Amino acid sequence: MNTRQRPILFLLCMLFSLSASHFEADATPTGKSPTPTVKATLDSLDRLINQRYIYTRQKEKQIQEIKLRLRNKLSPDERFRTLGYLVDAYRAFSIDSQAVYVKRQIELSNKLNNNDLQIQAQLNLVECFYNSGMYKEANELLEKMGHKRLPSYILPYYYHLKRTLYGLLADYSLQPDIRDNYTKQLNLYRDSILQVNSPSSFTYCVVKSDELTARHDYAQALQILRERLAQDDLNSHDRGIIYYCMAEIFAQTQQSDSTKIYYALSAQCDLKASVREYVSLHRLAEQLFHEGDIERAYAYIKCSVEDAKACNARVRSLEFMPVFTIIEEVYQAQIQKQKALSITFTYITCAFCVILLITFVILFFQNHKLNSVKEKLNQTNKHLQTVNNSLIESNHVKEEYLSRYMDQCAVYIDKMDDYRRSLNKLASMGKVEELAKNLKSQNIINNERRMFYAEFDQSFLKLYPDFVEKFNKLLVPEARITPKPNSLTPELRIYALVRLGTTDSVKIARFLCYSLSTIYNYRVKIRNSAIGSRDDFEERVMHL
Repeated sequence: MNTRQRPILFLLCMLFSLSASHFEADATPTGKSPTPTVKATLDSLDRLINQRYIYTRQKEKQIQEIKLRLRNKLSPDERFRTLGYLVDAYRAFSIDSQAVYVKRQIELSNKLNNNDLQIQAQLNLVECFYNSGMYKEANELLEKMGHKRLPSYILPYYYHLKRTLYGLLADYSLQPDIRDNYTKQLNLYRDSILQVNSPSSFTYCVVKSDELTARHDYAQALQILRERLAQDDLNSHDRGIIYYCMAEIFAQTQQSDSTKIYYALSAQCDLKASVREYVSLHRLAEQLFHEGDIERAYAYIKCSVEDAKACNARVRSLEFMPVFTIIEEVYQAQIQKQKALSITFTYITCAFCVILLITFVILFFQNHKLNSVKEKLNQTNKHLQTVNNSLIESNHVKEEYLSRYMDQCAVYIDKMDDYRRSLNKLASMGKVEELAKNLKSQNIINNERRMFYAEFDQSFLKLYPDFVEKFNKLLVPEARITPKPNSLTPELRIYALVRLGTTDSVKIARFLCYSLSTIYNYRVKIRNSAIGSRDDFEERVMHL
């Protein structure tokens, strides 16, 4: 017998509850729905594993509700039936608790001295023996009961227990002839199961597909399972059994993707039905491990071992542990490798960050130097612009003064020629006295000097129209000067010459025809009226 058939025997055995019903309905896709992809199915299974505690709480709540019924006054038959509900509820959820309530069934049936109830309770005890690995005790109890004196409605359960026993014995037999004998007995009891069940029943469908699979008639086996899956009367546990049977067929026909999908669907049904003693997730973990998906394989086998321990399924735990050990070792090795890669990557990242930091510091200082150079260049440009503006202004002044100078020279030449002619005329006419009088007179010089100052004032104010206003801002209010329109006072003329760059008092005195002391007194008087420092007053005037 193929060892892959052994889990099917346990699944089939769970079909035959004599005193209970299934509690959950489920939303797992039926045969009418399109087959999902491997990724979608595994992702859904991952989420369900993380949330399986929700279904465990629901199961515990249902069990608690059944226990509350035992506190009520019940007839012996009702109490036995309620104990059966608890046996069925604890089946594949908590084997120890299942055994406790099976023993209570036995005690009650013995107390009632009811043969049918005693048989039911003892068959439930046989199932507990299987889960605990007590195959010898289970066989002795089944042989003691025999099948001839059993009621007809108990025969399907009895035949399944016998079939399960011979399947387990065949798996653990080392002698080929003994194994073949057990396999022959297994096939006989499978035929008996088919004979005592209706062809339309769920049990008949599963057992028949198992028979066809054993004969390698995979297409017909799948056809039967799919037709049964398409019906709407299946609960989560029933669908899980069908999905598992289909996964086993796909596994034997080397259809990897379909195998993973239906193992995953079966595992989802198990988790939603709060089944802790299951096989599908373990089989899926094995396949994923061989395909290199170590992380998922470890998560699935770890979940299987945890649930098997929670259920106290000793046989299942022993079956899972070798695979769990192998997968865990590979998983831990992979984790260590990933840690090593992570550490290496961390070092590389740190080195890269240090390089980036050094580069950033260098760039920062280079940028700082560049900004300093830019700032100096900007200041130099501003200074050059100021100098350029000054040069433009100076050129403009020079041009303006040159133009006026040439005009004045021409005017003076004309005046001097007119004056010469007038004197020559007086001399030719013999008017010596009048000639002498004109030569001695200062009127012409004074008039020319007044006209010269007026022309200077107008020319300067044209070049510097706001000079007077700016100059007054350098003086205290009481010392400020208000000249006539288009003219300058002597003090303003002095500082107008300073603004034009003539700071020598001798030159200023010669230009204005004043004494040197007069120029000095004017300059001292104005500096004493200055706002702020008097030492740089004339320098400030030069920048007006």
